[in-house]
Amino acid sequence: MPTRHEIRPNWSTFFFTLWTGQALSLIGSRAAQFALIWWMAETTGSAAVLATATLFAYLPDVFLGPFIGALVDRWNRRVVMIVADTTVALASAWLAYLFWVESVTVWHVYAINIISSLGRNFQAYAMIASATLMVPEKHLSRVQGANETLNGILNIGGPPLGALLLAILPYHAIMELDVATAAFAIVPLFFIAVPQPTKNTADTVTGSSLFVEVRRGISYMWRWPGLRYLVMIGATTNFFFNASIAIIPLLVTEHFNGDAIQLGWFNSGFGIGVIVGGVALTIWGGFRKRILTILTGQVMAGMGFLLVGAAPEEAFWLAWGGMLLSGLASGLVNGSFKALLQARVLPDLQGRVFSTHNSSVQATTVLGLVTIAPVTGFMGLQFWFLAGGLYATLLSVVAFFVPSIVKIESRGVSSWWDPV
Repeated sequence: MPTRHEIRPNWSTFFFTLWTGQALSLIGSRAAQFALIWWMAETTGSAAVLATATLFAYLPDVFLGPFIGALVDRWNRRVVMIVADTTVALASAWLAYLFWVESVTVWHVYAINIISSLGRNFQAYAMIASATLMVPEKHLSRVQGANETLNGILNIGGPPLGALLLAILPYHAIMELDVATAAFAIVPLFFIAVPQPTKNTADTVTGSSLFVEVRRGISYMWRWPGLRYLVMIGATTNFFFNASIAIIPLLVTEHFNGDAIQLGWFNSGFGIGVIVGGVALTIWGGFRKRILTILTGQVMAGMGFLLVGAAPEEAFWLAWGGMLLSGLASGLVNGSFKALLQARVLPDLQGRVFSTHNSSVQATTVLGLVTIAPVTGFMGLQFWFLAGGLYATLLSVVAFFVPSIVKIESRGVSSWWDPV
C-alpha cells in the first residue's frame, strides 16, 4: 500500500473548497475555448487552422506529459497549482487585451493553446496527486465519479454557454470572464494546506536528473504487470474511441441522413452517458474491487460502440443508445481507474504515473486521427465503430482471466519498486 498521510477529520470541507474553485474556473475556460474556436472558424473558414489549433493543444500532452509529471512529483504541489492557474489566467488576460485592441491573430491563439495546455497539465496532475493525500481511500472512487460528472456537464453545457456569451459579450469580455473565474481556483490555494508526499523512492538517494526521474516513473509502470496491461488496454482502445469524434458528423449526415439537430443529439448522447456514469459512481462507489468496475465498464463501452456500428440507417436512436452506453461506461472506467491509481501507486510517483498514462492515450489518439480517414474511406464509416467495439469487448473479456490484472489490488505496490 502507498504511504498515506493522516487524513483530516474535516477533509471534505478543505478538499471540496479546492474542487469547487477548480470547477468554476473550468466553466470559464470551456466558454472561452468555444469562443476561440468560433472566432477561428468565422475569421478563417479553414478546417486546417482548426485542426492545427487542436494539434497545438495536444502536443504538450503527448511529448511533455511525463516531464510535467516528474516536476509535479519533485515540486510543492500547492505552489505548482497556484503558478499553473495563474499562468493560464495571464495568458487569457493577454488574449483579452489583443481582442480589445483588435490585434489578435491565429498565431496568438496557437501560442495560447500551448501555454494553456501546459498550465492545465501541471494543474491537473498536481490536483489529482494531491487528492490522494486529502481524501480517505474509501471515497476516492466517489470523488472521481464527481469529476467525471463535471466533465460530462462541461462537455454538454460548455458550447451552449459559449454561444450564449458570444451573443451578449464581445470576445475580449469572454476572455476577461475566463480570468475572473480563475480567481476561484487560485485564491483558496493560499489558505488551504495541500499535503506533500513522503519521498520514499530512489529519487531521494541520488539527487536524480529530471530524465532519470521520468525513466523511473515509466519503469515503475512497466515492471508492474497488472498496471502495464491496463495502460496498454486503455491506450489501444482509445485509438478507436477518441479518434471517432472526427467521423461522427459524417456518420450522422451520410449514414443516418441526419441534420444539425440529429448531430447535436448524437453528441449529447455520450455526454449524458458520462454524467449518468459519474453520478452512479459518486453514489455507488463501484465494486469493492475497482478492477471489476473498470473491466465491466470496458465491456459496456465496447458493446456501445458495436451498437453504433451495427445500427442501420433507419435506426438512429439505436446508435444514440450506443453512444449513451459508451459514455456511461466511460464515466465508470475513467473514475475507477484514476481512483485505483490514487489508492495503489506510491504518492510521490503519482504525477509521473498519471502523466505517462495520459501521454500514451493522447499519442494513440493522434495516431487514430491520422489513420481514421484512409481506413474509413476504404472500409466505410461504420467499420471503425464495429472494429473498435469488437476489439474493446474481446480484450476486456480476456482481461478477466489474466491474474496480474484481476489481482492488481491484492498486494502493496512497494514490492514492485525496483530502482533504475
